[in-house]
Amino acid sequence: MKQSSLRNDDLDVTSIMTLPITIKPENMRNLVEHFPQFLTSLRVDEKLLEVSARYQKEGVSGICFLGMGGSSIAGNYVRALLSDVSIIPIFVVRDYTVPAFVTKEWIVIAVSYSGNTEETLSALSMTANIGCRIFTVASGGKMTQSANHPQYLLPEGLQPRSTLPLILSVVLPITETLAGLERTNFLELEKTLLKKAATWNDWHLPPKDVANSLIEKIPLFIGAGHLIPVAYRAKCQINENSKALAFNSEIPESNHNEIESFIEKYGCTIRPIFLRSNYAPSRVKRRLDVTFDLYNEMGLEPLNLEVNGKTKLEEMLLLTHFLDMVSVELAELRNVDPVSVERIKELKHRLRN
Repeated sequence: MKQSSLRNDDLDVTSIMTLPITIKPENMRNLVEHFPQFLTSLRVDEKLLEVSARYQKEGVSGICFLGMGGSSIAGNYVRALLSDVSIIPIFVVRDYTVPAFVTKEWIVIAVSYSGNTEETLSALSMTANIGCRIFTVASGGKMTQSANHPQYLLPEGLQPRSTLPLILSVVLPITETLAGLERTNFLELEKTLLKKAATWNDWHLPPKDVANSLIEKIPLFIGAGHLIPVAYRAKCQINENSKALAFNSEIPESNHNEIESFIEKYGCTIRPIFLRSNYAPSRVKRRLDVTFDLYNEMGLEPLNLEVNGKTKLEEMLLLTHFLDMVSVELAELRNVDPVSVERIKELKHRLRN
């Protein structure tokens, strides 16, 4: 695998990445098991953070993340995590274009693991023409061919959806610096995730048990606040790894519509999975409790997942790591390859032609 590095016209910066030697890119279980180590495998060079600090002093009207699929998830996590503390708006674009309010005073962080995602390249070109200050994160491809802005080069050969912790460890400190916030200590997070994962089999609901409960069910991951992107990530992991249908929704919005969609007389194969948080406001906790009870009375057999993280980010990552493993366990139970994405490849092939 290629070493990661940062390139910029006026900076001579190299950020070295050391991957655990037991990494097997073709083995999704192995990639998920190394989720905690991925949080500390990349070192963001101080010179890159100096650029971010300089931009912060110059003034930042907003931060816009560009990305699609697995490459966009980190932006969702950053936005959800910092929305309560950053006075600078953070916006995520998963499209060919950016909104008109993204002006040259905005910072753009474009993420494409392959470096060739056409929607991201289109939006990136648009923001470059606007005159935005740009950071890019990729492993190669067309995105790395320009040297007009800081570029963070990721190691090649991984599955894009497995790189969430790697990408998060790069874009979160950049965003925190741009917003004038204290930077996250990923070393402590790695230790906590490793310690918790070692006890999964002792939990009331280990990953394999959760997966078993979904064999003939469609999971509906329900989150609130900072856990909304975690629910979305879980849905995507079930789609891609387990090759199974899954949905996600958020509280309180789904209480105003989705709750009416489960009609017993037609039967329902949905299994609601509630992602619970210590940090949810009391009214949100009450809504989650009542919604859980209603779904239980309807015979949907909902599940509650709670990890008791010491911080919001710890809670997000503990749940993400756990649910990533659920998707691998479900893939094995369904006898499907969690790595292959043949339909996505075929779609891209047809679009190119």
